[in-house]
Amino acid sequence: MSAFATELPLLRRWSAARIKLTLRTPRAVFFTFLFPLMFVLLFNALNHGTQLDAIAGGQVAFAQYYTPSIGIFGLSMACYSGLIFGIATARDNGLLKRVRGTPLPMGTYLTAWSTGTILTGLASVVLMFAVAIPAFGVHLYADQLPAAIVSLLLGAACLSALGMAAASLVKTADQAMPVAQLTLLPLSFISGVFYPLQGAPDWLVKLANVFPLHHLVNAFDGALQPGAPHHGWSNDLWSLVAWTAIGVFVAVRRFAREA
Repeated sequence: MSAFATELPLLRRWSAARIKLTLRTPRAVFFTFLFPLMFVLLFNALNHGTQLDAIAGGQVAFAQYYTPSIGIFGLSMACYSGLIFGIATARDNGLLKRVRGTPLPMGTYLTAWSTGTILTGLASVVLMFAVAIPAFGVHLYADQLPAAIVSLLLGAACLSALGMAAASLVKTADQAMPVAQLTLLPLSFISGVFYPLQGAPDWLVKLANVFPLHHLVNAFDGALQPGAPHHGWSNDLWSLVAWTAIGVFVAVRRFAREA
């Protein structure tokens, strides 16, 4: 039996355990599920009837534009910020050192942690649309749904890889929250998460294009707006692939060196 087949049941069990631990942590539940949902409910209600410029051209309802963007914000809170804080706290508490003294491979343990955050982040997005579709008339387009799903899955993997890479650089839990928030929140504002970038200065748009969050917002939002070209498939996905590879490379090197 191959090593992968041997470790797969371990990965499955530890991923399930990580999800259960997340759901039993009030802070994690609030910032992963309730905080982004609160944004969707509040801003969609306040801007009911407002039209924005669609990525593919024309006009789109505020809720149709805003709900996917905040979905990405919720995904980022789970897969990026939550992962940084969780890993840093585990290191502070000596948990990572104790895991290295057990038969459980550290790679399996960290992969299970990432898998758990990805699944909870995806659940947050699903919850958001389950509320926004009946409440605000948000539409899903069948021919563009595969592109939206792939964009979301790839974005979750990218955010988790970068979160793990950042966590490998953060030494204490006290450093984790400032690092997570000072990297995520400014990028959220310049990446079109909270409002479209139409009319923004060219230098700001060029800066946003360097980072993966802007490309994730473009890919996911575009696949959920009417009339998207190429059935919603976007070249922005290549940037997510590149950033995922960078995050995995940094995380593997740093945790191997730490061991």
